[in-house]
Amino acid sequence: MSTDTRENIIHTYLALMLCQNSIFPSTTFEEACLRFNADVSIILALYETCYLNGRDHKVPKASQLPLAWQYVEDPQDHNRFTNMFRVSPYIFNILLQLIQFHPIFTSQSNVSQAPVEVQLAVTLFRMGRYGNGASIQDIARQMGCSEGSVENYTNRCFDAIASLEEVFVRKLSDEEKEREKQWVDNELGFKGAWRDGWLMYDGTIVVLYQRPGLNGDAYFTRKHNYGLDVQIGNAPSNLRIVDYSHGHTGSCHDARAFEHTAASRYPDWLFDGNEFAWADSAYPFHKEPASTIPQNAIFDRYAARLRVRSEHTMGALKGRLRLPINTKKEHVAACRWVTIAIILHNLIVDFEGPASVAQFLPDHMPHHEAEDTEPVPDHSDLVLPDGEAKRQMLVDVLLEWRKIRDSNIDN
Repeated sequence: MSTDTRENIIHTYLALMLCQNSIFPSTTFEEACLRFNADVSIILALYETCYLNGRDHKVPKASQLPLAWQYVEDPQDHNRFTNMFRVSPYIFNILLQLIQFHPIFTSQSNVSQAPVEVQLAVTLFRMGRYGNGASIQDIARQMGCSEGSVENYTNRCFDAIASLEEVFVRKLSDEEKEREKQWVDNELGFKGAWRDGWLMYDGTIVVLYQRPGLNGDAYFTRKHNYGLDVQIGNAPSNLRIVDYSHGHTGSCHDARAFEHTAASRYPDWLFDGNEFAWADSAYPFHKEPASTIPQNAIFDRYAARLRVRSEHTMGALKGRLRLPINTKKEHVAACRWVTIAIILHNLIVDFEGPASVAQFLPDHMPHHEAEDTEPVPDHSDLVLPDGEAKRQMLVDVLLEWRKIRDSNIDN
C-alpha cells in the first residue's frame, strides 16, 4: 500500500471518528476511554499493515539462482557466473564474508530476511543490467523474488558495501606509490621527474538509458546523450581508483567537476614533494598549433602511453555500471551506485589483480568512451603558469634523455 493511500484512509477514519462522536457521543467516561483505545488501535494497525486486503493470487516465481550456484561447482562455468553477477565466484565469496555480519542484515521484525548470499546475488545481478533488462520486474522475475525485495536487497547490500569504502578507496602508502613510480620508469624506459606522476586523472560520462525525468536538460551532453560526469584518479599499474568525484550532470565540463576531487581540494594531503597527476586535454594537454611543435608532439606521445591506463580504468568500471534517474532521490542513488561500483572495482584489484578487472574492457572499449564523452573545447586559458612551467620541465627532461639515448646508439 502506497504512503498516499495509507494517509487518505487514515484521514477518512479520523473524519469518521469526529462524526461518530458528534452524532453518538459517549454517555460515560469509561465508554469514551474504550472507544478512544479502539480508535487508536485501528489507526496504529493502519500504519503497521502493509496490505489491507489479502492476496488471493500468489505470483509464480522461478529463480535462476540455483543455476548460478551450479556454475560455481565447475571452474569451466565460472565465466557464466561472472557474466551473471559481474564478479567471479572467488570475489563473490570474499565480498560475502566481508558484509554478511553487517547490522543491516539483522532483522528487526518477526519476519526473517533472505540469506545474505541471496541478497548479494540479486544486487550484483541488478548492477549488471541495462536498458529494458534493468527493470525491477524483470530482475524480480529472473531472481525469483518480489519487486519490493529487489529494492530492499539492493539498499541493504549498498549500505554494507559502502561501509568498506575507507578500506578499499584510500590514499596510497609510500611503498605503493613507489611501485607506481617504478611502473612509470619501466613504461617510459628512463628514470627522472616523470616518475613523480604516479596518478592518472580523467573524466567520463556515465551514460543513462533515457532522459531523466527531473531536470533532464542538465544531463544532456554534446554527444546527444544523457549522463553523469564522473572524475576518476587511478594508479596506472593496476588500475586502482585512488580518488573520485561525482554528482555533476553531463553538461558540466571536466575542468569544473575536477575541482571537487581530493587532488584539487587537498593536494598537500594526496601528493608529496614534486609529485603530480597526469590529465587529458580537458585540464589540458597541447592543442593545435602547439601540438605541431616537434618537442610538444614528442611529449604528448609519451604522455599518451601513460594516460591510456585511464581509458582502461574507465572501460573496466563502466562495464559494470547501469543507472536510471528520474527524481532527485534517484540522482543521489545513482551517485551512490557509482561509489559502490568503485569500491567493488578496487576490491577486485586487491584480490584478483588488474587482469581480472580488464576482462570487462571489451564491454567498453575506447571507441565507446569516445561516443560517451563529449569533445573537449579549447580551454588554454585555464592553464596556470605553474602548470605550464611543470610541463615545460617535463618536456626538457624527456628531450635530454632522448638526446643521451640517441648519442649512445650512435656510439
